[in-house]
Amino acid sequence: MARNSLVPLGANLIGRATAIVMAVVMARTLGAAGTGLYAVAVNLWLYASIIADFGLGTWLTREVARRPDEARQAVSDALGLRLLLSGLALPALLLAALIAGYVQGGAPDVTLLVTVALLGMGLLPGALSAAGSALFNAHEEMIFPAAVQLAGAALTTAAGATALLLGFDLIALGWVSLATNLLTAAVFVVATRRRFFPLRATLHPARHRRLAREAWPLMLNSLLNNVFFRFDVQVLQSKGSAVVGYYTNAYKVIDAAGAVPSSFILALFPLLSRRAAEEAPTRTSPPEGRRTDEVSGAQTPMAGGGDGLGRVYRLALKLLLVVAWPAAVLVTFLAQDLVRLAFGADFLPHAAVALRLLIWFLPLSCLNGLTQYVLIALGRQQWITLAFTVAAVFNVVANVALIPRYSYVAAAGVTIASEVVLLVPFLLALHGRVALLPALGAALHPLPAALGMGLLLWGPTGLAAQPPLVAAPAALAVYLALLAGTMVFDRTERRVLISLLPIPSRRG
Repeated sequence: MARNSLVPLGANLIGRATAIVMAVVMARTLGAAGTGLYAVAVNLWLYASIIADFGLGTWLTREVARRPDEARQAVSDALGLRLLLSGLALPALLLAALIAGYVQGGAPDVTLLVTVALLGMGLLPGALSAAGSALFNAHEEMIFPAAVQLAGAALTTAAGATALLLGFDLIALGWVSLATNLLTAAVFVVATRRRFFPLRATLHPARHRRLAREAWPLMLNSLLNNVFFRFDVQVLQSKGSAVVGYYTNAYKVIDAAGAVPSSFILALFPLLSRRAAEEAPTRTSPPEGRRTDEVSGAQTPMAGGGDGLGRVYRLALKLLLVVAWPAAVLVTFLAQDLVRLAFGADFLPHAAVALRLLIWFLPLSCLNGLTQYVLIALGRQQWITLAFTVAAVFNVVANVALIPRYSYVAAAGVTIASEVVLLVPFLLALHGRVALLPALGAALHPLPAALGMGLLLWGPTGLAAQPPLVAAPAALAVYLALLAGTMVFDRTERRVLISLLPIPSRRG
């Protein structure tokens, strides 16, 4: 799990860094209005891609991990359904682009329409890439998909930045996206043929209906999730593309920070699925009623009485929040410098204000993201659907009510509040399968150290007046010292973490 987490995490971080480079080039060549218009195009494409995927990527990873002997049939059925949905999503995407143009300026925006069409055409080769990636992930071979993702991100950044610097507009970015999707699909077609079996798509209405019923909650969850992450962009569009540009450029920093939890949780998902299956009440116990814990190596009870899933969940929460809390403090402190350095003074102060607010959704996002995958591993997708429905309704109502008056400040605040609303039904869904108080304690355990770090930055020490290159490392050093002093990780957890170090380090 460490290998499958750290290697894709490194690739993901580099990929997010290339995305930041692309955002910088866009900000300095297209300005706030141009970046805002492209954000609208990507936002529309995102909704179409969710419909096209229909939760099949997550479903395929889970099913192949559980029943690898049935992988060939599962892949062919999922791929056939996804290609069909991708074809149906394209005209709906074009219609949405037409409507968006009317909202923005009272007439169709040709640049937006063509860009969205090119992005939408990439859904078809994207279906092949998604099937191949899910197959590798299910076999816990996550390094190859991460490498392909990294190569695709580098190619997209290099080609897109070159096109913009040569004076081309957003349509060129659409062509770059389509070309990258075609190349990535070709790589996965060849790789899956050599490693597993050829990718084939079947059109079988009866099986597709059954598959759609199983995957429907996953798709709906993803759609509702993105409604309360992205719906604010559609509402902000009424304020003009420049306002969308300020807000979405701040959001790009948040997306980059999200590379850590997303890579870690994805690597953990197969282990969570196995633990959930082992501890299901219907599962019979092995001899002597005990099993070996994959995380600590300890012997734990089986069949509903074990806490293996709970201990994986708690340790994962600590690892995620140990990073998220200080990241939120540091980004809040450095927001103005980050915006000026990345996007230019033209984006100040608006993008910095948005960033200072948005970054505080990161700790909640880590908690909710991990909890969501634990619930999927437990087969409780219906609870996730309920949670996302409640959060999405709250998000839509709050954004429509507040953005016209408070603009991007309301959008950022509603994003954080939506995570809080989402957390409540998630925790209710976990009740009875995972001990909630220890889990919440694990999430909050690193917070005092992060608060001490913040006190040093904004307190009477005057560290805030120092240059960022002095203040930030000093605050981080204090955080690490406080983290060690408060014993965030217990003895068993420290043993697990030390065991992941190279042997010479452990002996030292």
